[in-house]
Amino acid sequence: MSDSLPLVQLQVIAPILTALTARGIDPETVLESVGLTVSAVEQPGSTVHVMVIHQFLENCATFANDKSFCATVGASLDKTGWPMIKKAMADARTLGELLTIYVTLASQVASSVTPFLDIRGAMAVFGERRRFKPLVLPAQNDGFMISLKLSMIEIAVGEQLDGTNVALVVSDPSVLPKPMTRFQVLKGDEMGSKIQFPSEWLNTPLSAHPSIKEPETSQFKVSDSSFLASFRSLLRQQVPMGGISANQAAQLVHLNTRTLSRRLAKFGTTTTKEVLAAKIEYAQNALEKSNRSAEEIAFDLGYSDPSNFSRAFAKVAGTSPSKYRAQHRNSQSED
Repeated sequence: MSDSLPLVQLQVIAPILTALTARGIDPETVLESVGLTVSAVEQPGSTVHVMVIHQFLENCATFANDKSFCATVGASLDKTGWPMIKKAMADARTLGELLTIYVTLASQVASSVTPFLDIRGAMAVFGERRRFKPLVLPAQNDGFMISLKLSMIEIAVGEQLDGTNVALVVSDPSVLPKPMTRFQVLKGDEMGSKIQFPSEWLNTPLSAHPSIKEPETSQFKVSDSSFLASFRSLLRQQVPMGGISANQAAQLVHLNTRTLSRRLAKFGTTTTKEVLAAKIEYAQNALEKSNRSAEEIAFDLGYSDPSNFSRAFAKVAGTSPSKYRAQHRNSQSED
């Protein structure tokens, strides 16, 4: 990733989109407020200037009418859903190793900040420092990151994480949810957030708290392959009815979104990918067998802007809806 501009990979805001949907807020509307689209977020490796991310997160809190929105999402995030954290958790044996690996990997997805882990005698400091002065106060960004970092430390230390030995530094303390006020909260500048905690915790083995390990689920009585086939079949039935959110997709198989994500990860796929695949399959069938316009098909699938549908379709099918219809109509007439 280039260091010439403060860039961030769009994949990092995927959990925010899920949280917006869970609150009944259309993610596309919030994305459009800063000139982004869902298809851009889904594009692997796509990046954007960090100022766009800062404004997007501030807009999320406004749309949700909740000043602590992003901090709450960061605290409740399924950490295994982030590749860099999942990798760190898989390779690390202690908290120190976990945070060190995370710092190394995090620098690969954002050129806008420098993550760090410093040991200063009896205290350790885990945080990030911005490389560029932000144009807007990144309050929501700081809230999200401080909550995420705090939950990573909690993976190892568990109940030791109390208000007497932890200090949080953010640009705007008012964005933190009430449960986090048990810690010492300090107002910092706009250049980054950080957590201070006892350095002896770095030696804590991750195995010290078995609760962090993913529990084996026994709620499914069908095989994994049958589950995936059934899930895909349900999606195909649902997507023509105005689209489907991640939360609605999970409800189809009586799971919450986090459990469904873990279940699908075993097959190397995600809820977003499966929903998109079902939408494109429906669109291809409609383009081949009906005279309905691409705009009508797009609205069936929940796209408020047909151009977003066209981009998503082209990404999967390799061509635009109109060209796809022409190609398949020609092949049918030749047969």
